[in-house]
Amino acid sequence: MSIRYLAGARLPTSVLHIKPKSPSPSSPLFVWIPGNPGIVQYYEEFLNLLHEKYDSFEILAISHAGMATEDPDLQKRKATIYTLDDQIQHKVEIINQFSAKDRPLIVMGHSVGAYMAQHVVLAEKLLGRVVKLGLITPTVVDIHRSQKGTQLTRAFYWVKYLPDIAAWVSDMLFNKLSSIMFTDQVISLFMGVDKESVPVATSKSLVQNPEIIRQALGLAALEMQQIRGCWPFQKKLIDHCNSNEIETKFVFSANDPWVSNATREALMVFYRENYRDRNLEISVSQDLAHSFIVKHSKYIVDEYF
Repeated sequence: MSIRYLAGARLPTSVLHIKPKSPSPSSPLFVWIPGNPGIVQYYEEFLNLLHEKYDSFEILAISHAGMATEDPDLQKRKATIYTLDDQIQHKVEIINQFSAKDRPLIVMGHSVGAYMAQHVVLAEKLLGRVVKLGLITPTVVDIHRSQKGTQLTRAFYWVKYLPDIAAWVSDMLFNKLSSIMFTDQVISLFMGVDKESVPVATSKSLVQNPEIIRQALGLAALEMQQIRGCWPFQKKLIDHCNSNEIETKFVFSANDPWVSNATREALMVFYRENYRDRNLEISVSQDLAHSFIVKHSKYIVDEYF
């Protein structure tokens, strides 16, 4: 396994790439699209465990554009906020570097990554043949109606330049004023995991990179505006999946602050009414956290993959 910065990519990005145990043209390419912030290091444990279980998979996790901690120019760059459409097009471009015509593709995403995964499946320029779509704690409809979405929508309404302000505050707190030990302890306490863990190390990289903070919150603002009543798109996607025999797998958290109970139920009803039963799998976990990568990587691989 290696995480590397793709210097030749159109937009700044890094990938986590795990090769199959026995490479073959017919081996599936498993594509993972992260949530927000879209830093692939958060998913190292999860994807390693997944590869141990399915070693015939080639695994490709793609950071969101502008959120690559390996970017040598990250601190110098202050790009415009990359939109949801930018991020989706960017994922298709990177997938195409690793895929080929008719290669089996398993495309899965976490949180807003699930929204992107849905759009990737419908992308006309995508190379490969999608056989399965996975949506893990997905924020694909009405994110602004969730508990956290409501709070964030209000914050963006009242604080016009929130992404820039948050980036400045994070830089002051975690780069200019605090010690490394203090930063580790604060993040460890907040996340409830050991300070030597990957989630803590990754979160430390996040808070010490103000440009990633700015991009992540800028993207979040667009999520609140755009991921709303997307039911016509959901029907279009379902029709495409039914026509092409694409399996779809949902894994919901029963206590998800980013997906309201009403939204979850509406999605489940809509898909069960419109999707072919044999190709649809929906699970609702009482134990899974929205940010499962912090403590539940082994659990989700054991129970739902």
